Amino acid sequence: VDAHRRAVAMSRSPRARTDDDAPPTDWLAELPPELHLRILEGVDDFSDCAAFSLASPRLGLLALRSGLARFKDPLFAVAMRLLLIERLHAGSFVGAPIMDTLNEATLRAYAADRRATADHFPWLVRVSPAHCLSATVEGADELRAETWTLRRGEEIGAELRVRFLRSGLVRHFEGGRGAERKVRLELADGMVQHYEGE
Repeated sequence: VDAHRRAVAMSRSPRARTDDDAPPTDWLAELPPELHLRILEGVDDFSDCAAFSLASPRLGLLALRSGLARFKDPLFAVAMRLLLIERLHAGSFVGAPIMDTLNEATLRAYAADRRATADHFPWLVRVSPAHCLSATVEGADELRAETWTLRRGEEIGAELRVRFLRSGLVRHFEGGRGAERKVRLELADGMVQHYEGE
């Protein structure tokens, strides 16, 4: 009986392809999870990590749950936001207002994360040269400090944080340039103090 069914199926004339016959859109789903992780370990650009995660959310979750460093870095969230904004604009109607790719709130949120590092500033400049962060190191001995500021093009904006290199103490600020106020202090031992008011 099975041989007869196979013979009948093989003798049918070919038909036109339909959407039901279309191959899966997620070819990576066919691979074992161990191979997925090996592939994702080789992804070294935050934009690529975000693209992988949006193209195959299952892979993004796998990378997060497996603790892959690039997917746990706070810059991954920035890359996801950029990619989502690009997709939103690509699907928007002609004449829709275009927002800055990175806004001040996103940059402030990144700078406020204790895992953030100035090593990633070149990536920020590459993806958003008009609105990014910059770092300067000044002072000597105990007062030697790295200061992060907002930057719009070549114009330096408000200070966001100051990290004293020797002690590890970090001061976080809010407010515009010249009107910055300290809102948080992080000590090297992990203790955090919050400040309110002007």
